[in-house]
Amino acid sequence: MNDNKTGHILLVCLICLILDQGTKWWASDSLVAWQMTSYLGDMVRIGYTENLGVFLSLGAELSATQRLVLFVGVIGLFLLALLGYMLKSHDLSKRQLTALTLIFAGGLGNLLDRIFNQGAVIDFISLGIGSLRTGVFNIADIVILLGAMMIMVCTPFQSVHNK
Repeated sequence: MNDNKTGHILLVCLICLILDQGTKWWASDSLVAWQMTSYLGDMVRIGYTENLGVFLSLGAELSATQRLVLFVGVIGLFLLALLGYMLKSHDLSKRQLTALTLIFAGGLGNLLDRIFNQGAVIDFISLGIGSLRTGVFNIADIVILLGAMMIMVCTPFQSVHNK
C-alpha cells in the first residue's frame, strides 16, 4: 500500500477536483445567479449562489480579513497537516486513506474557490421535500460528507473496559 499511497491520493484528488471544479464552472457559466430552478417535484433545486461563510453560511458576517485568515489560512494549514498525516501514516487502511483523501480533496476544492473567487465558494444544489430543505451546497461538500461517513464506518469503535 505504501508504494501506491501517493498515487492513490493523487488519483482520488484529481477525480474529485475535476468533478467539483467542472460543476462549479458549469454553474457559474450556465445558471442564473441567485435564482433556483426546481426539478423532480421540487426535491432538487439548482441555482448559482456564492457563500462567503462555511456550512450554512456560518461566518459570512465576519470581515473580509477575518474570513481570509479563518477560511483560507486556517483551513489551508489544516489541509496541509491532513496531507502530511496521510503521507506519513503507516497504519491507515486503503478505505481510511480514501476517506481522508475525500475530505482533503473536498476541502481543497472549496479552498481554491475562496482563493480565486474573492473569498466565496460557489454553491448550486439544494435538496428537500416541502419546507424541509438542505442548505445550498456543491460537489466538494458532498465529497467531504462522503469522506466523513466513510471514516465513521471504516474506523472500528474500541471500548475501554476497566478490569
